[in-house]
Amino acid sequence: MKRNIILLIGALLAALLVFYIYKNKGDKSTTIDRAESNFKIENISTIGRIILTQRDGTRSDLKRTGDHWTINDAYRARQSNVDHLLNGIQNQHLDHIPNRAATENIIPNMAVSGIHVEIFDLEGKELLNYYVGGVTQDERGTFFMKEGSSQPYCLIQPGFDGGMRARYALAPVDWRDVRFWMEDNDKIDTLKVDYPKQHQHSFVAYKKGTGYGVDPMYTTTPRLEGNPSNEVKSYLTILSQLACEDYLNDAQEKDSILQMVPWMEIKMIYPDHTSALKFYPAGAGGTSEFSPTVDRYFIHYEGKDFMLGQHEVLKGAFRSYGYFFGQ
Repeated sequence: MKRNIILLIGALLAALLVFYIYKNKGDKSTTIDRAESNFKIENISTIGRIILTQRDGTRSDLKRTGDHWTINDAYRARQSNVDHLLNGIQNQHLDHIPNRAATENIIPNMAVSGIHVEIFDLEGKELLNYYVGGVTQDERGTFFMKEGSSQPYCLIQPGFDGGMRARYALAPVDWRDVRFWMEDNDKIDTLKVDYPKQHQHSFVAYKKGTGYGVDPMYTTTPRLEGNPSNEVKSYLTILSQLACEDYLNDAQEKDSILQMVPWMEIKMIYPDHTSALKFYPAGAGGTSEFSPTVDRYFIHYEGKDFMLGQHEVLKGAFRSYGYFFGQ
């Protein structure tokens, strides 16, 4: 009788074990807290702020502001980079749990190079708090670990062939939108566009009643007649869409370039201050009606940035006096 009871108990335990294994078949997190292994937010529209902090203290603070994002409360963020990050946050999921031997290597590396990620909702409530470490040897997986935990996890993004660390590791300048125009077009009183070596193309656009007037900058240029208001408005719209290729504020050649005479300068004059953009040729390649044979320009936004831009993207800014009168 006693032997039968023991056999019955053993059979019940075996049955329970089989049921447990079956129920959790394919679940790679059965031995861990499911919340601890979850690093994704499916509804990314609820995300209002993402703070990314590198181990050296470099901080990228992304905030949703209306229909766009800002970086460090100073600049508009590049939407393509933000979308790439959000896509990862929405889809990244557990691939496997590193074994003990792997964990002993992952955690020290995380301590040295881990990126601290803090994600908040639209009201400022914390949604996720974790660290992003290095990638696997095949560079398909990326190690993640929750704040306060000692268990790393390897995550992947389905449909994406590669690690996810790079999208978290951007420097603040790389989050910036390439569109660099920071002016309030409606408040500009006067726009002076000067070609120092081609005076005949230089002009001054200014508010005139409810429209705009345009005069030659130099008295040696013959005056033209007409109503250039629509052309000035179009030109201001083009200026607001100007984009650079890269920000080069720490470039070694910056000081020497700024000692040169610019090919073209735009001054934006307001009632209480003035702003300016200067363009310096860099390299050879493209052409336009009167611009130099270059395919790139160094751009100096006085008091703001030093940049590199492509001729094909910037050429709309290079208008001559005659353009406003159909010439």
